[in-house]
Amino acid sequence: MLAMLVAGYWLGQRQLLTLQAQVQSEHHSSTQKTQAQIASLAAQSALLAQQVTILSSERDALVRQQNQAQQDLSAMRETVSFFESLLQSNDRARIANFVACDLQAIEPGKYRYRLLLVQGTNRTDELLGRLQVNLQYLDAGKKGRISQGLDPLIPVKAKHYAKLEGELAPPAGASNLLMDVQFFGEEGNQVQASCQKKI
Repeated sequence: MLAMLVAGYWLGQRQLLTLQAQVQSEHHSSTQKTQAQIASLAAQSALLAQQVTILSSERDALVRQQNQAQQDLSAMRETVSFFESLLQSNDRARIANFVACDLQAIEPGKYRYRLLLVQGTNRTDELLGRLQVNLQYLDAGKKGRISQGLDPLIPVKAKHYAKLEGELAPPAGASNLLMDVQFFGEEGNQVQASCQKKI
């Protein structure tokens, strides 16, 4: 009877050790699988992050190209307007005339103006004078105004035509923008040419 008890105990211990070894093996295998899955997910995450970085860089490059294309288009429009103005027969006796008067947003609260001032086709003397750029706007329901060309002056000296540009910085929330540009002759305060642009 004692022998049977010893044999039963020994057999039970063997089964317990076998079961423990099996459980440990399964746990080890499960841990390896989990670690492999984590490594795979980490690799996928790194790949996706790299792809996002590449797409972001490509997007930024496309935005830069679009901005450059818009600037090139604006310059081409100015050139076309300039040559069209030379073909026109009216206003030959005028001292000068604006054939391009453009205002574009660069970023919130900052705008760039581009002007093309053409000398009268019957005139041979040099185009001399000064430029004044005024911008009216609404900010929180109140009217506002900024001006360039008063202090300091914006001198204009050109033969046949003058390309003029600069930046205006109304408040970031400004609306109903109206740019009013005036070209004054060399003497006095008489306006020789003017143009307006509203956005």
